[in-house]
Amino acid sequence: MSGAKAQIWGGHLSAPPDELMVRFCAGRDVAPLPMADAELLPFDLWTNRAHAIMLQRQGIVDSGVLEAILEALEALEADHAGGRFVLDPALEDVHINVERYVTKKAGADAGGRLHTGRSRNDQVACDMRLYLREALLELGGAVHGLTGALLEMAERHAATVMPGFTHHQPAMITTWGHWLCGYAQALCRDLERIGHAFGLVNRNPLGAGASFGTSWPVDREFTTELLAFERVDVNTLDCIGARWEHEAQAAFTYAGLMNHLATLCQDLILLSHPYWGMISLPDAFVTGSSIMPQKRNPDLAEVIKGKTAWLVGMTAGLLAMPKGNMSGYNRDTQQTKYAIMDIVRECQPAPVLVRALMEGLTPETERMRTRLDEGFLGAADFADALARELGLPFRGCYDIAAVAVGKSGDAGHITPEAASEALREAGHDPAAARAVLESLEDPLRVLSWRNHTGAPAPEAVAKQVVFLREEANRLHRFIPERRREIEAASQRCREYRP
Repeated sequence: MSGAKAQIWGGHLSAPPDELMVRFCAGRDVAPLPMADAELLPFDLWTNRAHAIMLQRQGIVDSGVLEAILEALEALEADHAGGRFVLDPALEDVHINVERYVTKKAGADAGGRLHTGRSRNDQVACDMRLYLREALLELGGAVHGLTGALLEMAERHAATVMPGFTHHQPAMITTWGHWLCGYAQALCRDLERIGHAFGLVNRNPLGAGASFGTSWPVDREFTTELLAFERVDVNTLDCIGARWEHEAQAAFTYAGLMNHLATLCQDLILLSHPYWGMISLPDAFVTGSSIMPQKRNPDLAEVIKGKTAWLVGMTAGLLAMPKGNMSGYNRDTQQTKYAIMDIVRECQPAPVLVRALMEGLTPETERMRTRLDEGFLGAADFADALARELGLPFRGCYDIAAVAVGKSGDAGHITPEAASEALREAGHDPAAARAVLESLEDPLRVLSWRNHTGAPAPEAVAKQVVFLREEANRLHRFIPERRREIEAASQRCREYRP
């Protein structure tokens, strides 16, 4: 059973709930967690292939041994894909499970040579970097897609006026396009952080052994090539000691993104509230109530906020992991595997879901415009315009505007009578305010005064869309490039025969 039929709520909604959204919001309530090392199995197979190929190239094992190892690894991969191989908890971890399978399939001689010149320490460090590399590439693609969706909407709504807020209170006139560009700019920073984190992760620790290298003549540059790493991490002690650091770096990258999404989600919750009514969330991305048939709850937005708070705590835990440890391997860092895998599992769908929500969202443009007549949104622009018109210091005009706001009572905007009285009390001709007040009646006229780089004037928003689209595309460019390199290296290892 799937879609709306699986839910006890939603009979009043026009579309069934998005299935990914339902799973994301349900979280671990009913879904079991996979074994952590089951997540690493594809990467461990690749690491084993690369290490075995290097051993043969270095003359450490002969061609027959390599061929037997590669055939066994290929068989293991097929058995796993077919559900015939699962990790045995009695064998501790994925590395020993793989080694035992190879030994059983290829014989004790071949299987016994597979671990030559390495430790489980550099093996898991390598697997984790491959895992993190893949997670960051997938995240970057999703963030780029969300950024593009926001900018496409911003382009259409560069002149859609709405209230802007500070302190959760009405502040100044802005546009929906400007709001969207604000989040697109933040997401570009997230793309930049993803690229930076990827660059730090994309370095080869294989060959570091238990921390102090190996007496076997391993070729770390060759395994770097076979695993599509950018370069070797040259110091073997740091390769192993830094295991927590790359997980923490990735977690921080996720935390930055999720905080941006959490703020966006809080905006959506408030703007879509029936008492505000400035946007409508798509039916596929709201949920119902088990008791109140009318409810349209923004659960997705709330769950993203909740997961963000949890993620910040997890990131702090990862940063604290090495405290008090001596150099070299310490098993404390085993916990970092579980922490980062939980973070990826919980947060990876977030930008995909927010993109789908935004693409289905409806801005209620008339309601947005109506709301401009509440909360004295033109007060700051009134003060600026007076300063220009009268040639006075801004602070004096700010005081005049503040008096005018006070005298306008509950009108929600500065009235002509209040403006005239405030000007007279300050010793100025009230006629000076007439043209200013007439301009304030047209929100697009007001916005035209704020037309500098990054401002909410429609022309400025249009320029932001162009710039941010180019920026997002530039920051995303490394992702398809690295994917091609990774796929080529992986294919080379799969097809390699001595």
